[in-house]
Amino acid sequence: MFSTTLHHLPRPNLLLPSSRVCRKIVSRRMSTNPAIEPKVRKFESVEGADIDLRSKSDGIRFRLVSYNILAQVYVKSALLPHSPPACLKWKARSHAILSVLKNLQADFFCLQEVDEYDSFYRNNMDSLGYSGIYIQRTGQRKRDGCAIFYKPSCAELVTKERIEYNDLVDSIKADSVSCSEQKIETSNEGKGDEKAKDSRKDSRDLNDPLVRLKRDCVGIMAAFRISKPFQHIVIVANTHLYWDPELADVKLAQAKYLLSRLAQFKTLISDEFECIPSLLLAGDFNSIPGDMV
Repeated sequence: MFSTTLHHLPRPNLLLPSSRVCRKIVSRRMSTNPAIEPKVRKFESVEGADIDLRSKSDGIRFRLVSYNILAQVYVKSALLPHSPPACLKWKARSHAILSVLKNLQADFFCLQEVDEYDSFYRNNMDSLGYSGIYIQRTGQRKRDGCAIFYKPSCAELVTKERIEYNDLVDSIKADSVSCSEQKIETSNEGKGDEKAKDSRKDSRDLNDPLVRLKRDCVGIMAAFRISKPFQHIVIVANTHLYWDPELADVKLAQAKYLLSRLAQFKTLISDEFECIPSLLLAGDFNSIPGDMV
């Protein structure tokens, strides 16, 4: 999220109406000054974390940035009272976001909450020298998703896979079907009671695991071939886990599924290309130190 301070020129002096002439005077705020460019945040290395990397001159070097850019559909003045309303409009935000991404000069971008991929990000990032892959959230009313942008001059896309956490719901349904097939129905009346019970279930009942796990969250993982200074396969994964702190078990289930899919994908790449790929996992995990997840 970006906040831009808008400067306004002082209001012009209003002419007081004379006794002879009665005029309607309309005043409005105007600004001829352009919006200030957003400040680019300075990256700070974790103490001692990159000493080994800096000491090796023959390794592969690239920059990867993970950024939750806040989907425009979630931008509400009531939720962001510290930001001037003019800065929350998409026209202002889109230019600010693009400016920040350009100045970061990353080789890979892992962006979350991307909701204007086709109409804005794909073409604008292409003009900056990036190609992109994207997955939209699975809900019918969900417009945002996760994107990975990369520089073809740095990396070649080899293959990719989607991660849809609603697959957890399908696994529970499969288990339920398996269990139900083992049950012996004693009467048609019993069947009728069971159907009536199911029909009365609240579709928003969070005690129902089929409802609880259906959060429409997604992720994407891709394998890239980096050729300089030598050929190497790198797996980059980007995801956005569920936000609600009251549903920590859902985030935990999603995280477990994510690690399982990554392990499978890494094995697939290793076998197909006979290599040991590096793996970089980025995203918004909606967790901070001390969280239950």
